[in-house]
Amino acid sequence: MSAAPIKIAIRGLTKSFGEKHILRALDLDVRAGESLVVIGASGTGKSVLLKNIVGILTPDSGSIKIDGEEVVGVTGHARDRVNRKLGMLFQGAALFDSLPLWENVAFSLMSAHRIGRPEARKVAMECLKQVGLQKENAERFPADISVGAQKRVGLARAIASGPEILFFDEPTTGIDPVMGDVIDGLIVKCVKELGATALTITHDMESARRIGDRVAMIYEGKIVWVGDVDRIDSSDNEYVDQFINGSIDGPMSALIAGNEGR
Repeated sequence: MSAAPIKIAIRGLTKSFGEKHILRALDLDVRAGESLVVIGASGTGKSVLLKNIVGILTPDSGSIKIDGEEVVGVTGHARDRVNRKLGMLFQGAALFDSLPLWENVAFSLMSAHRIGRPEARKVAMECLKQVGLQKENAERFPADISVGAQKRVGLARAIASGPEILFFDEPTTGIDPVMGDVIDGLIVKCVKELGATALTITHDMESARRIGDRVAMIYEGKIVWVGDVDRIDSSDNEYVDQFINGSIDGPMSALIAGNEGR
């Protein structure tokens, strides 16, 4: 069976902040319909990679193509058109404190997609239900709910517009292992129901195993290994082996010791 077409193609992606070189000619493909997880220690470039793909940051050089369309340097209405394909769950959920939960979920529907308030509320209520939050929660505010529930609302917002591509930024950070398992299960469910392509960044290997079809390992701003999630324990890659086993000794020892500042 032939491989799925490439949904996101990244070539030679480079990004620095002053003297700190974060991404170094990074190459990566994300296939249509797959869930790809990028793993790596803190400071190795995971978040910077994600922010470049979604347009929060602009790379110094390189190419990012979504559905074959170059998006580096694309701004204005052209970028908005691309972004309408995307949904994102931010690390801290990034909810608006002043808005009730349903309006948080419906925000992009009303602002970017120009959907009327009654219809947007209807969609938001259904999305809240999909992530296990009942209708009586709709008028509550982010400060009134737990961090885990905030993650659920963030996921509901990410899927509300029916995006083709979903991005998840450290989805289990800041929550307990049980809620992490719940969030991962909801992510898998929602991605499958949408038929979406998913890209997750995480340092949580249990989460990566639950979410991913394939896994890519990033180190020093480059992808050092890519493979199916069920091959990760037999990767024969020294970076992957050190990371998944939590070993102090190995090629990433300097980073673990804090000698690298990214």
